[in-house]
Amino acid sequence: MRTGNRTALWLTCACGAAFLSGCRAPERVRPPLDPIPLRASVRQINANTARITAALRGSGPVDGAVVTAEGRRVSFHVDGVLFFLEPSYLRFDLKKLGDRQLLLGSNATEYWLYTKEDGEFICGRHGDAVDFPSDLPIRPGQIADALALQPIDLAATDTQIVQRVVDDYQQLLFLTGVGTGPVVVQKEYWIDRRAPRVVRRVVFRDETGAVEMESKLDDYKIQADGSLYLPHTIEVSWPRAQMSLAFTVKQWRLETRVTREGPQFATPRECQR
Repeated sequence: MRTGNRTALWLTCACGAAFLSGCRAPERVRPPLDPIPLRASVRQINANTARITAALRGSGPVDGAVVTAEGRRVSFHVDGVLFFLEPSYLRFDLKKLGDRQLLLGSNATEYWLYTKEDGEFICGRHGDAVDFPSDLPIRPGQIADALALQPIDLAATDTQIVQRVVDDYQQLLFLTGVGTGPVVVQKEYWIDRRAPRVVRRVVFRDETGAVEMESKLDDYKIQADGSLYLPHTIEVSWPRAQMSLAFTVKQWRLETRVTREGPQFATPRECQR
């Protein structure tokens, strides 16, 4: 499969939109609340994700930029639709004027990534190692985590979670290698110490500790039924690939008719060969 031209995908998406300047951080005028215990932080996050009682659908424009191999910064503007159903059912579809530019998804057993430039799929099974090219480092398995939609499992045997308190946040640090070494901070959840104590930032790190992917979650709103808190401004960056995007969600809704067996989560025929 070709990887050298993968960045050109974003060139085909470009439509002259100026690169987003980024949403301003929420104004910090209230003093932070007292820290709460780690288990209480986890219970609060899990109570919110537990309210995702059907497939969650978010839609809106996606703006971003990538730096080409020649060092040129290119902006793009596409339409995005995201489906998520716990625990691992995901579909993120990016189109420009109805023409698909990128599709990534996963179900209980498999995940896939398609780009228009290649016209091909990268396919894999959960647990298998797949060599994703560094110039397009989107991992299907990380998207739901980057939006803080996944429940946190304190009983997971391969990860230990510890808490660190800083000025405005309580950080949940997900550690691997405890007891076997070396210990690595694999992921971080940054929880706002101001009500309603939502996750504002998610950071993924590689084995050296360098940031692999980072998401910033803002403009939280509660659903009309008074249950779910969901971010409506989502900024994601991949520092190593010099790529970033912002998903402005115009609408979140629960789709009771979308099931795990639905076409949204079906393994593409290209991955069934």
